Amino acid sequence: MIGNIRAPFAVAIVAVTIGAASAPAFGGVMGISSTVTTFAPPDANLTGQGWKGIVLSVMTDDNSVISAVDVNITGALHQRWNLNTDTETFDPTPSSANITNGDSKLNPISGALVGSALTEDNSGAGSPLPDTATRNYGVGTFLRGAWGIPGPQQTNKANLAYIVVREAEIPNLRISALVATSTGTYAENFGTSPPPLSVLSSNPVPGPGVEIDFGYLHADQDPAAIPISLSNNVPGSLPITISSITLTGPSAANYVLIGALPTTLVGGAAPQTFAVDYGVPIAGFGSYPAQVRVVTSAGNLTYDVYAVLLPEPSAFALTGLALVGLAGITRRKSFSLR
Repeated sequence: MIGNIRAPFAVAIVAVTIGAASAPAFGGVMGISSTVTTFAPPDANLTGQGWKGIVLSVMTDDNSVISAVDVNITGALHQRWNLNTDTETFDPTPSSANITNGDSKLNPISGALVGSALTEDNSGAGSPLPDTATRNYGVGTFLRGAWGIPGPQQTNKANLAYIVVREAEIPNLRISALVATSTGTYAENFGTSPPPLSVLSSNPVPGPGVEIDFGYLHADQDPAAIPISLSNNVPGSLPITISSITLTGPSAANYVLIGALPTTLVGGAAPQTFAVDYGVPIAGFGSYPAQVRVVTSAGNLTYDVYAVLLPEPSAFALTGLALVGLAGITRRKSFSLR
């Protein structure tokens, strides 16, 4: 996200009914919306079928300038993805200045500094318009992104998005915008209910006595990697941003993180999984403690990682070591949400 947009902020929430021109704000920003009922080609056939285009923007009430916005919209949003002739796949179209066709999108200013990726989804179903060789129509569930506005282009107004929805679905829209200005950061929800709080979940479940435990091993053993799954279990909530996943601790170099490390957890989406893999320690037998640290916008997770490397069986005979000697190897067990 943009640097100051997730910081603690003074909140001025202004209820602006979708379709109304504007409403006065108090010490912050006001939301402005207007509607489109006649759609331009190639989506002109949406006209007269119960769909509306809604243009969303914000304006400060004290002429302070807007430096950044962070937008999250959920609802049944009409989408049109276009064919990429190089990859022969249909690409998302999450941003554009167009506010007359049938495609929902964000409206960042030209030259905007993207702080959080502009993203959307498309089910590929639910649109009254037929697909073509170059267009894939459908109804998506979210549109989100954050961007900064370069200094010379900052004014007291900023365009946010153009969304296309069935008129009957307008009450189900959830719109959340954080607006950073020269006098503070403010929230605007356009009269919709604010999104529910995100909930960070993990498997393994945090609890005493749980760790990423590879157990007792010989040097020639290669144990399976141990997975960690992360999710945001609340549909429609703001996404959870993962800023870092790192290995730390005295034996961090003896482990490796594998798989695609998640960066964003969308509310209600399937869990995202990565794994901790074990590498043979080079310092000889003994205990190898480390930690996996996950830093997110919804709190941090710390997993204790552990393995014990045993001497080879021949070493017992040669050195006279007995299993009782292993009693000196202390093992820690904890897995905490910190």
